[in-house]
Amino acid sequence: MKIIFGGAFNPIHDEHVNMIKHLLTLEGVDKVILLPSANPPHKKCDTSFSQRVEMINLALDGISGIEICDIEDKDDGKHYTCEVLPKLKKLYKDIAFVIGGDSLEDFSTWKSPEEIIKICPLYVFTRGESDKFDKALEFWKDKGATIKVCDYHPKDVSSTLVRCNAILGEYDNLCPKVAEYIKLNGLYLKYQDKISRLEKDIPKHTFEHCSRTAKYALWLNYTLDLKLDYDKVLLAGIFHDCAKALCHKPHSTQGLPSDCIGSPVEHQFLGAIIAKSQYGIDDLEALEAIKYHTTGKKRMTKLQKLIFCADMLELGRDYPEVNYLRDCISKSLDAGYRECALAQYEFLEQKGGEIYPLTLESIEEFRN
Repeated sequence: MKIIFGGAFNPIHDEHVNMIKHLLTLEGVDKVILLPSANPPHKKCDTSFSQRVEMINLALDGISGIEICDIEDKDDGKHYTCEVLPKLKKLYKDIAFVIGGDSLEDFSTWKSPEEIIKICPLYVFTRGESDKFDKALEFWKDKGATIKVCDYHPKDVSSTLVRCNAILGEYDNLCPKVAEYIKLNGLYLKYQDKISRLEKDIPKHTFEHCSRTAKYALWLNYTLDLKLDYDKVLLAGIFHDCAKALCHKPHSTQGLPSDCIGSPVEHQFLGAIIAKSQYGIDDLEALEAIKYHTTGKKRMTKLQKLIFCADMLELGRDYPEVNYLRDCISKSLDAGYRECALAQYEFLEQKGGEIYPLTLESIEEFRN
């Protein structure tokens, strides 16, 4: 039997490799067919098909029983699983198809899932126990699907976070050959010039906090399936404190609310201005997330809530409530934001002094 393992592989990382190795140990499996997506319906790739194939070859060098199928690179159209699998079945005869546990949970949102389960069995990798997964498994088995849940449970590694790390010069969860390929070919460097400038402009500890905030925000976007745009999350996270050091030096106050000048929240308003004027960030949603990342406000957008919380909860933070708050947001962005906002308000009350009006207004939403 041939097992079809599809994905963007942008880039292929260590857990992809571990899953492939596991599949090759299963009884009856004689080959794993890697199916890189050329033009995936729900993702955008900033690398070419050929570059991703080259990285796959580097990561799997020396592993037998592998074949790369380029069927999706034959045209520029969108390729849905229900349309590709019949072609693969005709080509390889006896096949199965790999999906993740989260994909099975959302399988009903796929195009023609009832047709997919008629074509071949599904091999599923999960990251742990989940009531939602158990219900989806039972539902699709009742629909006639043949599903094998694999014994290997991959670590929670996201290609999105791998790309973010590469921008910051970090290459965790990649084989050395792939990391070297990324460096030599300058991949995933869309915002490197802007970020390199930021690193030079602000103190080291502030840049490290900004980096951790961006990573945590991207991780939450991935794990909570928020479906927010990668670029918006990255830019808002990495530039949210771009003006913090500037607030302690002489600077223009043009465009700032008069009641914020000289206060602890001035940097959020100034940050939105500086991000646009000095770093060329022109995405309005990212700028608005920067603008309210400390105070919050009424009717926060999903992105604004995400950056507000990521700033408070990034993995360098260490205060008594942080683990509780991280646990809250791991379940729900809205619940996590509520608890973060309330925790911040209680801290400010205990500290004494005037609380900024936007913060007071945001708290009223939870009291009404």
